[in-house]
Amino acid sequence: MILDDVLRNPALRRVLAAGEERMGKVVGRLLTSEAVTSGLQGLVTSALQARETFDRGVQQALHAASLPSRSDVAALKRKLEELESMIDGLASRVGAPSRDGDGEDEGDSQKASGLMPQEKHRSSPPRRGPGA
Repeated sequence: MILDDVLRNPALRRVLAAGEERMGKVVGRLLTSEAVTSGLQGLVTSALQARETFDRGVQQALHAASLPSRSDVAALKRKLEELESMIDGLASRVGAPSRDGDGEDEGDSQKASGLMPQEKHRSSPPRRGPGA
């Protein structure tokens, strides 16, 4: 390509290297300047404050519209993870075979403990006929 040939030119490479060196020196001088450093710090501080103000405004607008904010969703996610962990722990306890070794069926012990729903006796539905 033509651009590759231009970039391979030794004269252009020397000029680019000299330009990079000079730019490095200029940036170094700027960063050591007290005025520039304090100006950059002020700029960064102002940008962070603007971001915080914007985030608070968005959060208030979402709240006014009854919509969850990122922090609300994150808190809900943490609560769900805690609940999942608790459910997993309960499931592992309930699903574990009985330790007393009395030969009782696992399902029977769960029904007796009230952890598993008992079977309901079904009555036949009322008849609806021409005379009913």
